[in-house]
Amino acid sequence: MEPMVNGKFAVEYDEVDHIYRNVMATGGLMDRPMPPYFDTMDRTMAHLFEYMANKYEDKDALGWRDIIKIHKVAKQSTKPGEKPKTWVTYELSDYNWMSYRTAKTYADRIGLGITHLGVDKGDNVMIFASTCPEWLLTAHGCFSQSITIVTAYDSMDEKSIQFILDQAEPKAIFTDANTLPVVSKLMQKGNKSVKAVIYTGQDWEVSDFISKLESVKDRAFKMVHIDELKRTKSSPDEGDSAGKGKKRSEDDDEVEGHGKIKTVYPTGDDLACIMYTSGSTGTPKGAQLTHGNLMAAIGSAAAMEGDQLDKETDIVISYLPLAHVLEFVISHFIVSMGCRIGFGHPRTLMDDSVVPTANSGRSKGLGDLKALQPTLMAGVPTIWEKIRKGILAEVNKQSFPIRTLFFAALNAKWAIIQVTGSENFVTKTIDSMVFSKAKELVGGRLRLTLTGGAGISDETHWFLSMVMCYVISGYGLTEVCGVAAVTMPRMGHRLGTVGPPAPSLELKLVNVPDTEYTGDNGSGEIWFRGPAVMKGYFKLEKETKEVMTGDGWFKTGDIGIMNPDGTLSIKDRVKNLVKLSHGEYVALEKCEAVYRDAKEIKNICIVADNGCPVLLAVVEPSKRGASQKEILEVLKNQAKNGGLSKSETIQGVIVDDSDWTKNGFTTSSSKLKRREVCKTHDKEIKEMWKKFK
Repeated sequence: MEPMVNGKFAVEYDEVDHIYRNVMATGGLMDRPMPPYFDTMDRTMAHLFEYMANKYEDKDALGWRDIIKIHKVAKQSTKPGEKPKTWVTYELSDYNWMSYRTAKTYADRIGLGITHLGVDKGDNVMIFASTCPEWLLTAHGCFSQSITIVTAYDSMDEKSIQFILDQAEPKAIFTDANTLPVVSKLMQKGNKSVKAVIYTGQDWEVSDFISKLESVKDRAFKMVHIDELKRTKSSPDEGDSAGKGKKRSEDDDEVEGHGKIKTVYPTGDDLACIMYTSGSTGTPKGAQLTHGNLMAAIGSAAAMEGDQLDKETDIVISYLPLAHVLEFVISHFIVSMGCRIGFGHPRTLMDDSVVPTANSGRSKGLGDLKALQPTLMAGVPTIWEKIRKGILAEVNKQSFPIRTLFFAALNAKWAIIQVTGSENFVTKTIDSMVFSKAKELVGGRLRLTLTGGAGISDETHWFLSMVMCYVISGYGLTEVCGVAAVTMPRMGHRLGTVGPPAPSLELKLVNVPDTEYTGDNGSGEIWFRGPAVMKGYFKLEKETKEVMTGDGWFKTGDIGIMNPDGTLSIKDRVKNLVKLSHGEYVALEKCEAVYRDAKEIKNICIVADNGCPVLLAVVEPSKRGASQKEILEVLKNQAKNGGLSKSETIQGVIVDDSDWTKNGFTTSSSKLKRREVCKTHDKEIKEMWKKFK
């Protein structure tokens, strides 16, 4: 299948209803991974993992670093009256690796062990833990027994987790040292549905919370360490010897010393996952994703990006929450292609939070990026903006000639690529001479990155494309399994587009009332239909009917424009499109992405309603103590430099120095909670509006 036909990546399949399809799907939407990358026709995650283990056997699959020691140092604040801050650093091992076959064997044993705890086919198991190998192994253990996983972000608060427990009624919870405090507290309140708490972590990390769980009055649930499940026997009279697993037969897996572990295969229509959103507009909603939904999305990723991967050399670093559909699907796509996946943590990605281990001979500790040296990496805009600002901070420390050379090289490389259409010997020379130190910050071998989860500004996209490597821009939602549209390296460096729609989905553009966004103009609200679209929200019939039509269309709420070459550009959210008093429409998220590029701005929430005369903003500055006057000047300069119009320029600002990742202003996936920001600053906002009326 060719990704481009007659200069187009997608075509208008139905000109009456303005329905578009990827050129690879004009003969039918893709519902599973296809040759040449896969030769299994089964549409379940259980079959996919089995296929991977049989094909790649003893090849390294999953890598991780053990925590050797945690160091905590209290540092006195330079500001009078502020409490001392605790600086935490980690001693970490080098990367350890687990083969595909070992991973499959462990997953099968975990799945069998979970059934021994009283969990049956069709029951739910909640995974509430940080990203790690055991997260994936637990998920696939459940899939191997036709058990549904329920995912929750490891940063969710007690209220959200209690809501999920009450709604999904899981029979077991998988947790870790990071989430055990929440689980411990909630289980002490009582929960009749949970039969087991499965945990991972070293004794010194988890012992206190395990003791609290063991002391729960009238406890009706068991506590089991994940390592115990990895040793599960298929019958109680077998020995404890373990050996290398053999290939799976049609119905079971012969594991030496452990007898036959029978797989209870699901079907493509069976529910694989209830994936809870991070709740940017209220309580979390659980998107019901079937095995077929997930396989369709993985198939799309393989069709569009599979030719870019090299199973012999490529390594991806996984550090985003696996409870986020982006990380979940991308991780499965990567390993299903025979590549390696190394797990990291946001706190230890860079060197500054890692100290050298005793007797290592190193003067500095290596962060996950330098220790793993990945070739592939996915991230959300907040991560990329942080990396960009970090690189610029280092550049600005250099002498004037070096700074001048750096920015001249940026512009020269971009100009060469625009003329030639691709990178070449000259651009590679610029990389080695000017950008090599910047590349070392992310391990030195990065050649492809993916940005998703929210819109990234053109400035950040351009900068990272020139300094680091090709940036794949993706668009997706949990409700369509995360792969809705994606750019491809063969398109060249492109800004302002998220690529063509995925071949597992067809896209429809629907008129947005009272705006210029109409299907006839090649724009409108984006709707999706196809094998990757969810069944609906779990136990939320009303909410499902609000976003799903009777003929299977999912209403995204996003506004898009189809470009002449069949690629899609995202403008904003329908609900964030504000018509000011003088008649101009302003796209709030688009403007926020531009303002966030300013090094003085850590986060921003633009405040506006239909009929407002101007835009206001609540800002989290990069450094505490900045005045409203200083920040407003920064925002106005950024608007001018970013090409924003007068109506898109902020005229009033409220400075909020609190940490937005901890005060409830952002979700677990770093999305802005606009309602919470406006509610908190309601009085100040109303007072400021008076100045412009």
